Amino acid sequence: MTNIILVHGLFMPGVAMIKLRNFFEEKGYTTTVFSYHTISETPEKSAEKLKALIESLGDDNAIVCHSLGGLLTQKTLSMMENPDQKVQKVVSMGTPWQGASILTFMQQYRLDGIVGKSLEILLPKDNNEWQFPDIALGSIAGKSTIGARILFAPGKKIPTDGTVTIEETKIKGMTDHTIIPVSHTGLMFSNLAAEKALQFIQKNHFETN
Repeated sequence: MTNIILVHGLFMPGVAMIKLRNFFEEKGYTTTVFSYHTISETPEKSAEKLKALIESLGDDNAIVCHSLGGLLTQKTLSMMENPDQKVQKVVSMGTPWQGASILTFMQQYRLDGIVGKSLEILLPKDNNEWQFPDIALGSIAGKSTIGARILFAPGKKIPTDGTVTIEETKIKGMTDHTIIPVSHTGLMFSNLAAEKALQFIQKNHFETN
């Protein structure tokens, strides 16, 4: 049975993934929660720790990651010699694969510093690609008006989960993409998001509702 590695996002501790952990364990999976310091620790250091964790586990793993956790996962896999031998599937929830444009608005208010050492990895980037053809990637995007964009980018009519735009959750090389009516933070606690993640882990694609 596949082990599920859970990787949280910005401003969150590992315990934030407890609902997803319980969901997968009730379905018969084993889980491993990876906790790291999103503000005070560089992504490089966190990636080294995640790499060590993955290498300490068996060979049948999937990673379910929220937001920043997806970018950290990508960085980690790129540091591994044969990542597909350890990880076969990744499901991201609200990950800004193209960077989070909300940070450019926050920079105008000089508030971008609140994300600490995660700033560089989260800034908008051009043409980020999923470079692991043997690791299936399913991206779940939320759609909501509840979130920080109301404060920092009011009046913008771009579809978002309240924090990350739907377009930012897409990346060249991904296997499948789906959109559900859930806010950015809510993705970690949504039964629908958990069910979608399970669908992808079991079938390599998301079922249409």
